[in-house]
Amino acid sequence: MEELTWMEFKKLVPDKIDAVLLPVGTLEAHGCTALGTDNILPVAIVERIAPGLGALIAPVIPYGITRSLLAYPGSTSVTPDTFERYVWEVCTSLADTGFKRIAILNGHGGNTEQLRNICFRLYREKKVFCLVIDWWVLCAEEIKEAYGHEGGHAGTDETGMVQALRPELVRKELYKDDLAAQATPGLITSPFPGSIILYEKDEGYPNFDAERARKLLDLVCAKVERSIVDVFKRWKAIR
Repeated sequence: MEELTWMEFKKLVPDKIDAVLLPVGTLEAHGCTALGTDNILPVAIVERIAPGLGALIAPVIPYGITRSLLAYPGSTSVTPDTFERYVWEVCTSLADTGFKRIAILNGHGGNTEQLRNICFRLYREKKVFCLVIDWWVLCAEEIKEAYGHEGGHAGTDETGMVQALRPELVRKELYKDDLAAQATPGLITSPFPGSIILYEKDEGYPNFDAERARKLLDLVCAKVERSIVDVFKRWKAIR
């Protein structure tokens, strides 16, 4: 969108294109990968799938709701209320400019609840069709296919995706196992005692296998695109 003139946009939306992809993330610590991992990944995914969906791409919303990792240098956050109100107004403005379908590609789990609220509210108040994808949840089986297990925050999956896209942003020389800590049910800490969060015992550590990383990127993009295509097709029956 941001590279079009208003005259070009007018010719496209909504007569030729009525779907927009909105990447959303945050800035927070990710082990030995970039602070902007949660922005880099959804942006890269939508850039790869937009042509197959016949959709435009909206600029990324780069600030989200960071909680347990906020103490780590460079991490940023906005409050849940501010985030939800801001993204809601972005989406309603996209609707007002002509889009009838909005697909939000989320890169950060801390945003999920607010994005779900926005998704339901958009149809109720604007009659705009909306979907939200947490790519790492949707693609759990694809992560297992590439690595044999699921990842963790800044672990196998996120580090692998960044490695496939921007290998210079994975600082392998800075990695050590004690960057990772296990999330323990019943134990809540703030800040979390590791910038890599593991959800299963002894699983999810960064792998650094370039071939597996490229495979994961291809699998994730294919799964996300298939999922959106399926929803778009099913929406035709009720639009």
